[in-house]
Parts: sequence; C-alpha cells; structure tokens
Amino acid sequence: MSRYIVFSKPSCPFCVKAVELLKEKKAVNSVVNFNGSMEQQVLLSEIKSAYDYETVPMIFKRDGNSVQFIGGYTDLVEHFSQDG
Repeated sequence: MSRYIVFSKPSCPFCVKAVELLKEKKAVNSVVNFNGSMEQQVLLSEIKSAYDYETVPMIFKRDGNSVQFIGGYTDLVEHFSQDG
C-alpha cells in the first residue's frame, strides 16, 4: 500500500489543499509540519536543497522501501489524474 508524506508549514494554503486532496482520495498519509524553530528551518532547507525544490508542500509517495518525490500540490493533482 502506498503512503504519502507531506512536508508542510501550518500557514501554507497549498499544504492544506494537498492534505485535503489526500484525504479525499483516501490515501494514507503522514504530515510533517515545520514550524518556525531554527532547527526545523535548517532541516527543511536541507531537504529542499537535496531535492532542488524551493517551496512547500513537498510531497513524497512511499511504496515499501521505495520513495518517489512527487512535488507540490499541483504535481499531486497531476499525479492522481495520471493514476486514474
């Protein structure tokens, strides 16, 4: 079974939309919220750098040990439209 992981910030409207879409699709998901602490900002910055991605949400699909970076909210919409 696929799981989705959403890296987000609580104040991000596209993060909220991504989580709502995953709920609508009945997709099992985990949400990792990054608040304003310095440690979390550094971690989020490192994740963004590793994937060469500048914004949140950052959405990942996990199948077993395989992890696929999907992208942001519009990428998630496209991902579901391709999956049917």
